[in-house]
Parts: sequence; structure tokens; C-alpha cells
Amino acid sequence: MKEIGWIDGIIIFGYLLGMIGVGLWSTRKVKSLTDYALAGRSLGYPVMIGTLVGAAIGAAATVGKAGKAYQVGIFLFIATLGYGIGLILFGFLSRKLREIELWTIPDALQMRYGKGMRIVMACVMVLAVIALFGAQIIGMGLIFSSAGKALGLTYHSAILIAGGILIFYTVVGGLFAVAYTDLIQSLIMVVGIGLILPGVVIGKAASMGDFWTMLRPPEGNLLGGMTPLYVISIFLIDIPFCLVDPSLWQRANAARSGPIIRRSMFVTAGVYFYWSAICVVLGVLGATLIPHVIERFGSTDAVIPVMVIHFLPPVVVGFCLAGLMAVMMSTASVALLISGTTVSNDLVRAFRPGISERGLLLSAKITVLIIGILGILFALYMQGIFDILLLAFAIYISGVFFPTMAALYWDKATKAGAVVSSIAATIVVIALYALNKPLGLEPIVVSLFISLVLMWAISTLTYRPETATPRLFPKA
Repeated sequence: MKEIGWIDGIIIFGYLLGMIGVGLWSTRKVKSLTDYALAGRSLGYPVMIGTLVGAAIGAAATVGKAGKAYQVGIFLFIATLGYGIGLILFGFLSRKLREIELWTIPDALQMRYGKGMRIVMACVMVLAVIALFGAQIIGMGLIFSSAGKALGLTYHSAILIAGGILIFYTVVGGLFAVAYTDLIQSLIMVVGIGLILPGVVIGKAASMGDFWTMLRPPEGNLLGGMTPLYVISIFLIDIPFCLVDPSLWQRANAARSGPIIRRSMFVTAGVYFYWSAICVVLGVLGATLIPHVIERFGSTDAVIPVMVIHFLPPVVVGFCLAGLMAVMMSTASVALLISGTTVSNDLVRAFRPGISERGLLLSAKITVLIIGILGILFALYMQGIFDILLLAFAIYISGVFFPTMAALYWDKATKAGAVVSSIAATIVVIALYALNKPLGLEPIVVSLFISLVLMWAISTLTYRPETATPRLFPKA
């Protein structure tokens, strides 16, 4: 496979320097934790759509999805529709969150169930974020390792450099930096990976023979080895995750108004559906066009970076590799920001209620730095983006989804119901993954069922009208 040239290297490093510049520019806008976490509640349509697209389309939705499609075939697209549906559903939820200025899930849980639940959920979220950030950095390492020696970077050195830049601009600029870098990054990745690359690859596939035959699943193996229950489990992860995604809650409150966030969510869902289709098609075509990805690069996740370098001309290669980096960096910076603001707003403020805004801001920045370093260490020793994130999301959703939805919508939800439901579901999902899915059980299906049953049963048994707390979304 050909190596990338010096001009492509200049484009990539120019892009990285540009991200640093945006971070430095954003520092003058950050005066408080609200500025840092919510960009002063000032984001309009262009920046809001850009940052939502950047948050929704990350390593798993791009290189992870293409890598999985390389293995299982075209019907992976059906399994990935859940996230787009979840984005649409969150569009209806987001306006209410903006109206009552509720922007963190631990905050919502404390309002309904008390301080203890807030602290537990804040810790769970931070642990999930380490895996989320690490997965994006893994993707960036794969880009550079696929590019060969032309950049003079190994997988490990690429992870250290990319992670360091991400940590820097997130620490100094907060959501202002993340939102504006997301806008730039979304434009680059949609043009490069969403338009240019598929145009060239599909043209190449069509010139080699029957394009539709390449996309067709193997005879008698429609799902490519996926079971129907596995497909359902992805829906059960993706849709609930959107509804309790801390980055979406945060952005709902960063919008200038409720209608802006709602309409921006619908646009983002449309972009996500298109992006999923493109990445799945690229992965499936890769199985024919580049049949030895695993042997040469160690993972099917490398299929899109290899396609960029193999099929595109100089300059366009640099632009598209920058687009791939944008995919990872946008989601990674979101993950870092969530960790910082969650610890500052939901843990530090809980234990030190009299702390100043300056102290909260400092604690958020220190947290971003620490979580960023832990995420880099995670990335250095783990691979397999799609499955890593499925595991992380399954654990998070099992513990958070039903207690959060009940806090918003159910009059009879109680603290006992939320605590028992959360703990039991988390233990079950971890145990089933540790036992390698005994009897073919999908952990998320079992854990969500247990969470729902226990939330209903324990709350019904412990509900007392005289001590009940009101639901957070008032009845219409």
C-alpha cells in the first residue's frame, strides 16, 4: 500500500494546529463554570448543529461501524438505526430540559431521589467517559498506524500527540472551544468522509464488476453471523443512550432557545442516518476491495483509513485523514468536557456547597486533565472500538436509564426503587458480559428488563404520598 506524502502530513498537522488556535481563542470567553460547561447558553443553529453532529458521529459510528460491517455485511445498517431514532426522540425531550434548565443527569437524580443518588451516578458517568474518550483515541492511533511511516509516527506516539492536543483545547476553552472546533470538524468530516471518499470508492467498486453483488449478504447468512437478539440489543442500547446521553443534556442547555435545540436534533438525526449508510457501505465494499486488512493492520477498524490512503490522490488524502481525525476529536472532546463538568457540578459542589465559581472552574479543568490522561492510558492497552463502546454504554444505560426516565415522568418513583433498580441492573449486565453471554443471553436485554421490573415493584411498595417528591416534568 502506498505511503502518504509530505503535503498530506502538512495538511494534517496544520489541522491540529488550527484546533489548538481555536482553544486559545476560546479562553477569553470563559469566565465561569456556566461559560465553561454551557458556552454561556448562547449557541445558535450553525454551531449547535455542528457540535451535535460532532458529538453523534465518533469513532464507533465511523471506523468502528465500517469495521463491523466488514465482518458481518450490509444488514449492520438495520442494527444502527436505533441511535438516529434516539436522536429524534431526544429532540422532543430537549426542549423541556432547556425550559427547566436541567443540564446534568446526576442533578436530576438528586432533585428527585436525594444527594446520594447524584454522587453514585456522577461516579458511574466518569467511569464510562474514560472508555468513551479512550475509544476515540484508539481510532486516531489506527489512522496514523494505517498511514505508514510517512508521518514518522507509531500507533503509541500518535495516541500521545492526539490525546495531548485534545486535552489542551478542552481544558482551556470548555464548551466554547468544543462547540466551535466541532463545527469546523463536522464540515471537514462530512465533505471528506461523507462525500469525497464514498464517491471514489463506489466508483472503484463499480468499475471492478457488479457493485450490487458486492453489497449482497452471503447466501443463507442474511445477518452475517449476528443473531436477531444481538440486533435488538443494539437498539436497546442506542435509543435509551440518546435519552440519557450527558453530552446531549448539556447541549440542550447551551442552545439559545428551546426551538433551536429541538430542530438541530432533527437535522443531526438526518445526518446520522446518511453517515451510517455511508460507513456500512464502505465497510462492506472493503471486504472485496481490501481483503487482507486484519492480516496487515490487526483490525477491521482500519478499513476506512486504508481506503483513504489507497484510493485517494495527494492533498485529498491529507484532507480526508484530517476529516477522520475530526470524527474522533469531536466526540473525544465532548467526553472530556462531560467528565470535567460532572465532577465539578455534581461532586465538588455537593461536598463543598460554598465553593466559588472560580474554584468550580478550576476543579473542572483539573478533572479534564486527569480523565484525559487515564483515557490515553486506556487507549494504549485496548483495541476494538465498536465492542468497547457497546460494553461501556450497556453498563451505563443499565444503571441510569429507568431511574432517570422515572424521575422525569413517573409520579410514584421512589429513592428505594431507583437505587435497587440501578445497582441490580448494573451487576447483572457486568456479570453476563463476564460470563460471555451464557445461554446466548444479550446482557442489555436482561438488565433493562430487571431494571424496569425492580423500578416499578420497589417504588410501588415504598411509595408514600406524604413523602413523595414530584416528577421533574410537570404534567401538561
